[in-house]
Amino acid sequence: MSNQRHTVELKAVESSAVRESIDRAKQAERDGRWADACAIYESLVRDPDTMATTRLAALRWLGRAYLEQGNRGAALDVLEAAVASADVIGSPPAVAQALNVVGIVYQVAGDLDQAATIYAAARDKAELAGDAALIAMIDQNLGTVAMIRGDLRGALEAFRLSHLGYQTLGMRNHEAQVLNNIALAYMELGELSDAEKAYDEAARAFEEDGDHARQLDLAVNKVQLYIAGRRYDEALAQCRQLLAVATDTAAPWRGEVLRHVGVIARERGDFAQAADQLLKAEQHALESGDLLLRADVSEQLAEVYWAQERHRDMLHRLNDAHSLYTQLKAQHRLAQVEKRNGALESRFLEMAKQWGDSIEGKDRYTQGHCERVAFFACVLADSAGFNSRSLFWFRIGALLHDIGKIIVPTEVLNKPGKLTDEEWAIMKRHPEAGLELVAEIDFPGDIGAIIRNHHERWDGCGYPDGLSGEDIPFAARILCVADVYDALTTTRSYRPGLTHARAAEIMRASTGQFDPELLGIFLTWAETADIPGRPTPQRMAIFASGAAD
Repeated sequence: MSNQRHTVELKAVESSAVRESIDRAKQAERDGRWADACAIYESLVRDPDTMATTRLAALRWLGRAYLEQGNRGAALDVLEAAVASADVIGSPPAVAQALNVVGIVYQVAGDLDQAATIYAAARDKAELAGDAALIAMIDQNLGTVAMIRGDLRGALEAFRLSHLGYQTLGMRNHEAQVLNNIALAYMELGELSDAEKAYDEAARAFEEDGDHARQLDLAVNKVQLYIAGRRYDEALAQCRQLLAVATDTAAPWRGEVLRHVGVIARERGDFAQAADQLLKAEQHALESGDLLLRADVSEQLAEVYWAQERHRDMLHRLNDAHSLYTQLKAQHRLAQVEKRNGALESRFLEMAKQWGDSIEGKDRYTQGHCERVAFFACVLADSAGFNSRSLFWFRIGALLHDIGKIIVPTEVLNKPGKLTDEEWAIMKRHPEAGLELVAEIDFPGDIGAIIRNHHERWDGCGYPDGLSGEDIPFAARILCVADVYDALTTTRSYRPGLTHARAAEIMRASTGQFDPELLGIFLTWAETADIPGRPTPQRMAIFASGAAD
């Protein structure tokens, strides 16, 4: 509903002082002075001489003003009061208007399901009241929800419906706001020419209306157009102008501008500047409670860390982005994050397999050992409750568990008889040597513990650290069970492979070697496996791909 319409409705019943207060508040909104607008609305709500309908409208406006300042709690408090009051007086238009703003609060907080439900209820009330302006506004908000979720064509349809409604009513300012949204949808679709046309038309309308705050919002969004078109000089110049205007750090779009500056720096190869600006944007998003901005920033930081080969930091940021986008149900962004996750995981997996193959190339008796151990270990880890993300990195560690054997001479690895004390000392160094080999690789998860501690024993008589019981890292305890089982059931230099039954008998008798609970879980599974003790290629493929969560 336009500011002019609000004023016309109230002029017939309110004093000139109240009308002047409303006009001042609306001008403060247009100037982006939300604190000033709040103060005026609060005085109207408290003033006993203000008409009940005006106080109700002021509550709704106050809620929106609180929201613009990032105070969602206060916004919901006053809006719930507005809904209740409108319901008491039996005013469907007032209920619809208040519900619409409540929906906006939930949308900003990232609860899109709740926002969509509330918008639908608000639209029903608006249709009941025959309020065409409010229907157009709600259609605009529904388009925004669809856009966040990745339904870009659905968003365009809702925005065009809203635009037609405002155009029919002659509400030029609101029509321009929808054009801004239409431009953003075209941007996401990669249709940059149509986006720029929509931006230019919206800019003319905002300028005609003297809406300074909306002009700034539009300028922020247009930076994205420049970046998408690789027009970095224009993008950076506009960002600098916007930051010069944003002397108040609470400006709602300041975080977006900082994010844009970070993206520009990254695209130009200045990764230190990119990270600095993106972290500032993240801090702004945390302070304002902007979930979508936080997700965007995490995704952009992941790109920076990818370029710097900071694998742990990149994975952490991708996981953050994935979690936040999941909350928002922004499916088009989820697909992008999954693609990046998959690329990184494929890189790690390829490296792990290459190293594992390099070990097995030296030892003619252990071909396939690393793959089999990884399979057995993942079966046990899965049974122990590892989630899919942890399971992926656990598998990488399992593939690399014997990487330190690269230092062991081939003749020692392939020796058919008992090793000498000197040869055994070399063999026992392979866990520490393996950890040294991967020390410069920024692996996430428990990979280091798997490599170093997979020969520890439950009774403390293992190596290299002599750990015992639960002091042994859980992932290493799992690996120990899988490693020994495969060693027993595979033909080695000094004996043929044992049957599952005989291997299980030996492992159960070795009471001091394994975590007894894990051993029991694994042997119970192995007894009922499709091919007892030996995984088929199909079963080995279960844990061969990256995690989905």
